[in-house]
Amino acid sequence: MQNIPRGATLSQMKLEEIQAPVIAQLNETSALMQETLHSDVELINRIRDIVPLSKGKKVRSTLLFLLSGASENNSGHLPAIASSIELIHLASLIHDDILDNAVLRRGVNTLNHELGNLISVLGGDFLFLHSLNLMNRLDNPALMRILLESTQIMVEGQLQEIANNFNYGVSLETYLEIIRKKTSVRFGAISGMAAAVIGKDSRTETEYYEFGIHLGNMFQIVDDLIDIFSTNSGKDRFRDLQEGKITLPFILLQKAVGGEDITGLFTVQYSEKLIELFETHRIRDRCHEKLDEYYNQCNGFLSRFPPSGYRDSLKGLLDFIRFREY
Repeated sequence: MQNIPRGATLSQMKLEEIQAPVIAQLNETSALMQETLHSDVELINRIRDIVPLSKGKKVRSTLLFLLSGASENNSGHLPAIASSIELIHLASLIHDDILDNAVLRRGVNTLNHELGNLISVLGGDFLFLHSLNLMNRLDNPALMRILLESTQIMVEGQLQEIANNFNYGVSLETYLEIIRKKTSVRFGAISGMAAAVIGKDSRTETEYYEFGIHLGNMFQIVDDLIDIFSTNSGKDRFRDLQEGKITLPFILLQKAVGGEDITGLFTVQYSEKLIELFETHRIRDRCHEKLDEYYNQCNGFLSRFPPSGYRDSLKGLLDFIRFREY
């Protein structure tokens, strides 16, 4: 399998092009989320209006719809499944914003900035429970099992990450375990759901799940790189490092400098010096080598599908995640 070099390819699809085959389902998902979150409790409606339901890249829903389409499944339940996925993702973002004291999310004020932490905690809980309720209505034990198990693992990963905050000696193995739990398991669950909806056997469901895990690993490592190298991510550079989150570029750099303490460089004041160290030791290139491993595994999985617009968009989504800068 050919390795894609670092940087965007000439044929790389834009996100709107990737989502074109499933845009109607994505719009239905957004409308369903707005509709089902309506409440007689006015404060809940205010929370709904503040939380950016219609913003974001909708990568997770896009993955579900494209995988299902490539597998020749267009179940009418897919928008409800996607709504459940998006709501539980939004709930986790609300809780993240509380922990990080974030002011902006997707270009708008965060819920905690607008209404405070108390209401935000309850708002996140409401979205989380609403997600479970939506999935439960489908009366599909396999889907509910995947959602519950993956959410439990995700929370475990978040707690494991917090337990290792500012642990600058964390190993690569521990880092990979954390990102698998806190990020990749959600992508694995979505892919597993796509297989479960069409009644694939357990072996095939596992193959779909592992594809999602590899995709999620890519997503998180690219996030790590964006935190350091991107100038158009919409947030301050080095924020993850300043908050004590140990990322792959840091682990590789720490090893390259022989354990020298470089934590004092995690500020804008020393940004040029820090970037120089990353570049001198080719840390970005080494991260891209790891990304290419996951990319090739994902590409191999997608190549099994027959040619279609869905498969083309899935490969476009793979490139989008691999080469994104925001």
